[in-house]
Amino acid sequence: MFFFTIIFISNLTFYIYGKIFLRLFFKKEDNFHQSEIALYGTILLSFLAVFINFFVPLNEITNSAFLIVPLLFLLKYKSFNFNDLKFLFLSSVFVSAIIAFSNINTPDAALYHLPYTHILNENKLIIGLSNLHSRFGHISVIQYLSALNYNIITGFNGILIPVASLMVFIFLYFINDVYNFVRSKSKISINNSFSLFIVCYISYKINRYSGFGNDAIAHLLFFYLISIFLKSNHNYANLQKSTIISVYIILNKVTLILALLFPLILFFKCKEKKFKIFYSFPFFLMCIWIFKNILISSCLFYPVEKTCYNQFIWSDKNELINQSISGEAWAKGWPDRLDKNIDQKSYIEKFNWIKSWYSVHFKYIVKTVFPYLILLLLINLMINYSRTRNNTNTLFFHRNKFKILSTIFVLLVGNIIFFIKFPLYRYGYSYLISMVSFLFSITIFSYNEKFTKKVFKYVLIFSITVFLSKQLLRIYDNYNLRTLFPSTKSSLKIEEKVIGRDFKFYLSNSECMYINAPCTNTINNKLDHKKILNYDVIFINKKL
Repeated sequence: MFFFTIIFISNLTFYIYGKIFLRLFFKKEDNFHQSEIALYGTILLSFLAVFINFFVPLNEITNSAFLIVPLLFLLKYKSFNFNDLKFLFLSSVFVSAIIAFSNINTPDAALYHLPYTHILNENKLIIGLSNLHSRFGHISVIQYLSALNYNIITGFNGILIPVASLMVFIFLYFINDVYNFVRSKSKISINNSFSLFIVCYISYKINRYSGFGNDAIAHLLFFYLISIFLKSNHNYANLQKSTIISVYIILNKVTLILALLFPLILFFKCKEKKFKIFYSFPFFLMCIWIFKNILISSCLFYPVEKTCYNQFIWSDKNELINQSISGEAWAKGWPDRLDKNIDQKSYIEKFNWIKSWYSVHFKYIVKTVFPYLILLLLINLMINYSRTRNNTNTLFFHRNKFKILSTIFVLLVGNIIFFIKFPLYRYGYSYLISMVSFLFSITIFSYNEKFTKKVFKYVLIFSITVFLSKQLLRIYDNYNLRTLFPSTKSSLKIEEKVIGRDFKFYLSNSECMYINAPCTNTINNKLDHKKILNYDVIFINKKL
């Protein structure tokens, strides 16, 4: 019961902060589904976590203060109704099913997600932290949200909840989209079919807590961004909404930076207050995130060399170049290379990586996407070739030609960059899946309305059943093998180290997990430390 209670309280906190956020920036919440309200609550809390960590650690006491605001909100506005409680209960059931007896994301959670979260819980911002471990430069904003959810009620297990909650909020958004279409008398739109296909993909592939990491949330947000773009009119509210989501996507995964093209398109089409976006919440959030990146790694976006500054004391140009080359090489199948004598720089040049990538990663992509393609093809054929054809999408296509072509253009460019620069499936699959889903959505030309809604209804029921069945099977298989919450601790031996005069950190011979912080499993013997304005600064001392 306590397990469900702390998940419910976490979701309640996200939800109330979402109400506050929408009242501050959109003046109302009527146009948002409950899942969107909760989603925007996580965005507001993420921003607050990043901002506050500049000055204090996100420890149990600091974080517990955030629980006061929801309580005061409930006492003052009393704006909760049965639908709110129903959503919170349903979302908490889904989150509980996803988390129960799961495993953490391996190896990334153990390597740097959990260690960085622990650093946030015990330290304010540490300048040059990427010098302690290069992976600390790749951090997602999710680690800040996770760190903030450690409070007097949730305990340290609270850090495991946000990633599952975010996934559920977006999943329920798409489910609700399809459900509303099935119940309504409206004609099918491209967004309706896109939402159904995304529900299918989530149920098929994004259903394991251990597989979420930082990647899944960014890709889910990208799906959501396309959905709100397809629904949007060319007004400032939609511009602001898409800008907030695209910025939040980049703060989770910079490889999805083309998400910014969607609000950019709306920016040029918007006729009201469009320049206000330059001093809006998302612009401020992006500036704070970039400033944090510079202080931690000396880069706007680590380890993209062209965005890095080498004049800071904590800059390490050689390591930045190595990490940039290494990251691209690994994304292009470096461990599977045929020529073991080739170096990483030569490997990524002139498409020398194609054969190695094709032998493993291309086959994985085909194996993953092919069943999804078959499913969409079957759904498409059932709808297009129903016996009675009394509706057509031709007029809708004509009226939305610009929006459709814009979406195809963004996704096409995204897929080209994905396959040329970082063709590892988990780095950019939302480009590929969005393209496939969208193309199938716009090829529903003729349909029988009654039959189509039946198809949508049964596919929706089937998808949700598959998703929940997978959770129940995992719980059954691991009931006696794992703890209710995924284990974040480690029994590894760690060694205490000191650099400079008094900066203490811990060295492990494997992934650190959530143990003493700061912790790393690598060390540069030239590491040094100093204090600047009462901030810890870790740098490479070339004189050592």
